[in-house]
Amino acid sequence: MDKILIIGQDSSTITKMKEAISERYRCTFCSNYEEMYDFLHHHIPKVVLIEDARPKIDPCKIIEYVKRSDELSQILMFVVSSGEDTEYEKKCLHIGAHDLINLSSSAVEVQSRVHRALEYHQMKKTALATAAKRSAEIAHMIDMANRDPLTKLLNRMCTEQSINQYLLERRNCGAFLMIDMDNFKEINDTYGHVVGDEILVEFANTLSALTRQDDLVCRLGGDEFIVFLKDVSCHSVIIEKVEQIIMTLEKRIQLPGTGQSITVSTGIAVAPLDGRSFTQLYQNADRSLYYVKENKKGAYRFFSEEGDSEVHRIKSKNTQVDLEHLRSFIQEVGYKKGAYQVEYDGFKKIYRFIARCIGRTNQDVQTVLFTLNKEEDYIPDIQELVFAMDNLKNAVHESIRRGDVATNYSNSQFVVILMDSTYDDAKMVAGRIHDKYDELLSYSANVDLSYDIQSIMTAPICDDF
Repeated sequence: MDKILIIGQDSSTITKMKEAISERYRCTFCSNYEEMYDFLHHHIPKVVLIEDARPKIDPCKIIEYVKRSDELSQILMFVVSSGEDTEYEKKCLHIGAHDLINLSSSAVEVQSRVHRALEYHQMKKTALATAAKRSAEIAHMIDMANRDPLTKLLNRMCTEQSINQYLLERRNCGAFLMIDMDNFKEINDTYGHVVGDEILVEFANTLSALTRQDDLVCRLGGDEFIVFLKDVSCHSVIIEKVEQIIMTLEKRIQLPGTGQSITVSTGIAVAPLDGRSFTQLYQNADRSLYYVKENKKGAYRFFSEEGDSEVHRIKSKNTQVDLEHLRSFIQEVGYKKGAYQVEYDGFKKIYRFIARCIGRTNQDVQTVLFTLNKEEDYIPDIQELVFAMDNLKNAVHESIRRGDVATNYSNSQFVVILMDSTYDDAKMVAGRIHDKYDELLSYSANVDLSYDIQSIMTAPICDDF
């Protein structure tokens, strides 16, 4: 049964109101502001009937109080008056009263008007909810129509429209990256399309993680992807982001059972220098990508360098650089993980929390990246890698304290956060883990362990490069 609050002083009027509506509704009476405030603090009625009993009870004061509260603002309010002060009644309606009820109204009229108001309000609420649901469904359908079914990235049509719209503003600029996984057909032929699809999804998720919310990430088809970095034209900034993308992709995505990483080729066109439309940028970036694929692969090239026979390779891919990109990657937002990477999300949150806190506590915190290294030209089978990683996990578990944090970074790397530890402390712990790993490694001597140490910095985490 719906609740109705009646506020007034004239007992005869209140009695008439209560008698009129108590058959269908649960009524509560308040005779002053304090009682009203207390009731509204604990209850939300559907209707409030306010007797115009100025100066002791001012309907406008009550209406303004109710309308200021988001929680109470949907209450229907009726002003019960004599009808003599029409200007005041207009003011009540203007500031939010639903309707007026005359003191001389019959019980049937009062009950009918309250009932119709509630009925209309419910119909309106239902209609709005239905419209909102339908609108959300339509928005979802439009969104899905704009996305690639496998990776959920934007499709070509949506990306083309978005880039063209963005570049209509003459002052806007951006970097158009054509990113291609090298030898993807061989991956499908060797491991099957199911594994190929899993790699494509991981590839797409990584691209999404390493770009800002306003940037555009698109799957053209197959293993071809587009990343459009908005408001970027400086070559050094673009190179930094491209190298970060390439290194993270190559480190995180490895072929099953081999420990081998994929390689990535990238063609770059810069707007407005290389074009002011999707078509121009696509053609020019594609030409640069084709040149890379025909020459060295695993590299990147700007269209503006056409005529230059060189392509750019990342000069150093050692584990210290891996550690730099690990920190950058953890700080990115929006990365959707799946399967064995679920625990990694929690690790990222812990890392961010620590990075925010250590500046206030003056606490030293170290990151140690352990890497399993195979001998040159030796490809271990999957069991050797699994066994070696299990040994590493056991060594870490036996060597770190309860307050430290650890997780997989890839199938050949493990990362540990050591709380309240100096560099020398971390070096001692890392050495202990290394010794323990060697002690446990009785299965194969072909997978060695190395480590690198870095302090967690207190730099702010943001969406910028």
